[in-house]
Amino acid sequence: MRASRRHATEVVVKREVTIAREAGISMAGFVFGQAVRFGYNLAAARLLGVDALGAYALVVAVQQVAEVLAIGGYDLGLLRFVNQKEGVARRQTIAAAIKRTAFAALFAGLLIALFSGQLTELLHGGGLLRMTLLAVAVALPLSVTTSMAGFAIQAHQRLMPKMVATQIIMPGLFLLSMLVARSFWGREAALALPFVIAPLAALAWILPGFRRMTGVELNDVLSAGSNRELNRFALPLLAVALFSILSHWIDVVMLGFLTDVRTVGLYQPAARTAGLLRSVLLAFSGIAAPIIAGYHGRQENAGIRETYEIVNRWIVMLVMVPFLMLVLFPGEVLSVFGKGFGAGSTALVLLAVTSLLYASFGLGNTVLAMSGGERLSMMNQAGALLLQVLLHWLLIPRFGLNGAACSTLIVMALLTIVRMAELRSQLGIPALSGKLWKSLAAGIAAGAVMLAVRYAAPPLPPLMRLAVAGVTGGFVYVLLIRALRLEQEEMEVILKLLPFLKRQRTNAAP
Repeated sequence: MRASRRHATEVVVKREVTIAREAGISMAGFVFGQAVRFGYNLAAARLLGVDALGAYALVVAVQQVAEVLAIGGYDLGLLRFVNQKEGVARRQTIAAAIKRTAFAALFAGLLIALFSGQLTELLHGGGLLRMTLLAVAVALPLSVTTSMAGFAIQAHQRLMPKMVATQIIMPGLFLLSMLVARSFWGREAALALPFVIAPLAALAWILPGFRRMTGVELNDVLSAGSNRELNRFALPLLAVALFSILSHWIDVVMLGFLTDVRTVGLYQPAARTAGLLRSVLLAFSGIAAPIIAGYHGRQENAGIRETYEIVNRWIVMLVMVPFLMLVLFPGEVLSVFGKGFGAGSTALVLLAVTSLLYASFGLGNTVLAMSGGERLSMMNQAGALLLQVLLHWLLIPRFGLNGAACSTLIVMALLTIVRMAELRSQLGIPALSGKLWKSLAAGIAAGAVMLAVRYAAPPLPPLMRLAVAGVTGGFVYVLLIRALRLEQEEMEVILKLLPFLKRQRTNAAP
């Protein structure tokens, strides 16, 4: 009995170490990528102007919707089936997915090029918007193939190559090429060229690692046939992914449709800054997805529940301090973009709360998709999208960008409640883990300290006030988390990942 219990504990710790290690790699990549994208928005706001920033937001919305349509759910299909197959069957599955998505990307790019004029008129843009849409049409097959190669490697529980390609090379070159093009060729080239240069470089980098890891060559892709099992699984996930990405960008698109490009430009910094909180969930869900799929394949629901609760605790613990900074100091955060962007302060607060809900409970969507509930997840996203469109239609004309932010928050709150109920019904996952109280208590104390800095400290410049509040609040938060003590299994994970701490604890023991 004791040996069995010890073995079970070792399995749990091993799973948590795998999640924490790969999520740490993913987190580092996402932090870098989001920081560079934030830098791009900052540089574009100052160098290209509000109108160009609005055009960029609208083009990215079109691009990401087109990418989701081209990928068609085959990314999650790889995460699920590659773990369940070996040898030739595994290579055939990967080759079929790459071939199908590459041809779909070519078709989607052609449609964007053909209808670029109509899209430009619909979104109240000009020649700058249309030229950038044409650049996206050319680059779409490159970005989709890069993404699918990354997912194929990720399905082998290796996140590093995908992170380097999509979170370091692509955003890094996107920013760099924008700055170079702005210096030598002007504003139009600065906005359009990065959409082609960045994915081309990322694809060239990831392909050698893809061939080495998967064994799939170009001839395998060209000769690959259709995979019925993969197709059946991917179709409902295409709907889920499409509804999800439309929900993510519908606020930007409807602002462009109901107002103008300048309003989109004011909204973009608030939306993308709040979106930084989402990167924490994306970092963890990337490695959690194949692990959950493996548990589902073995009918081990207890493993799914434990993985969900582990990831949920880690995410809440990590996002708390950044969330407090966005909510308590919205004007100071947006001041980095320049004068006039403070008009988005209220929207930033609303969107930060939305992102906190998404980061804290959005893993439920991954759990449903990886454990046989993909159709239920599709229905959730479809209902959320319809409600979001309705609320945007009602609130944006009256409240502008604040109406868009409020609509997004209402929908996310309702979607969170529905998912929590479904997880409890389908898998017995509780709505809230009792172990979350430590992060919440530490967050309340840290927020009180930040408010003291805001209202009781001597007057400071906005960025200095933000920095002081962030440092002091973060220090108090870490101290309280340490004082309240991590869970034993979380401490084991940290000691496994950072063995020098174990030696220090041993040396410090009396």
